[in-house]
Amino acid sequence: MNVEHLKYIIEVAKQGSLREASKKLHISQSAISQSITNVEKELGVKILKRSRMGAEPTEVGKKIIKKAIEVTEKLQEIQIEIDTYRNEVTGSLRIGTVAGAAMYLPKILASYKKDYPNIRIQIIEQSSKAIVDAIKQDELDIGLIGLTKEREEILDVEIELEIVLRGRMVAVVNHSSPLAVGKSITPDQIRKQPLVIYHDDRMWEFINDFSTQFGSLQILFSTNNMDAIRNSIKENLAITIGPDYTVKNDPSIINGEGIALEIANYHHDYPGMAIVWAATKSNTPIVKEPVQKMIQLLQNDYLSHL
Repeated sequence: MNVEHLKYIIEVAKQGSLREASKKLHISQSAISQSITNVEKELGVKILKRSRMGAEPTEVGKKIIKKAIEVTEKLQEIQIEIDTYRNEVTGSLRIGTVAGAAMYLPKILASYKKDYPNIRIQIIEQSSKAIVDAIKQDELDIGLIGLTKEREEILDVEIELEIVLRGRMVAVVNHSSPLAVGKSITPDQIRKQPLVIYHDDRMWEFINDFSTQFGSLQILFSTNNMDAIRNSIKENLAITIGPDYTVKNDPSIINGEGIALEIANYHHDYPGMAIVWAATKSNTPIVKEPVQKMIQLLQNDYLSHL
């Protein structure tokens, strides 16, 4: 039994009809009927007598409906209190993010802003290490970072962490490149191409691991400017490499300027992306609620692409 089921019962009793309650609630009659049946089975009593003529409460149903009305009214009062509290809460939410992860934030923050309209939100793009350090120094509240194997080991009790995305590295080439014909690219082909990469610990870990296995790479430059990387691909000056879960949502991939390719014959245990925040702020609503929204959205996104 849940609150919605109680509301269905109350509305049917009020309207005297499943059909009229269905119109009022914009819920199908079958859904309302099944919900009422489930509640009756759970309680072991008949709440409504239903017939072609309509629906009316049984004697015990009248008592249950009276209590249900009291419950829903109290819940409404609680919601009013919560809304009032949220409207009174002021302050700021400071979020650090690595490039690529920022694309996930607008949907999360739009929902959060409805609950806390007076909170100022600031988003800063930084490297993973800089984000963790800033959280420890209380310069940021929440971070979206790319983990390295080392990073997982050195995070300490000051920081809470939740891994939300896992994936693999993929290469991105210009759509007109001869390499774009296939679905994958070999390590040897990568070594022969100028490479631009995002300047972050996780990427340098990948470069070192790849170079150890297959030989040195021709790195044209590294940067924290994603537009510089995109333009290098657009002008066919270089290729790039990044996690598949950020690459698939990148505008250059969506509009067809870049083509993502699997890296053949290469396995890298990529730790993935995590949300981090200060342990001391775990129970503060300003931090707790956006963290929960981020975890839910990002994990759902990950599962939908398995």
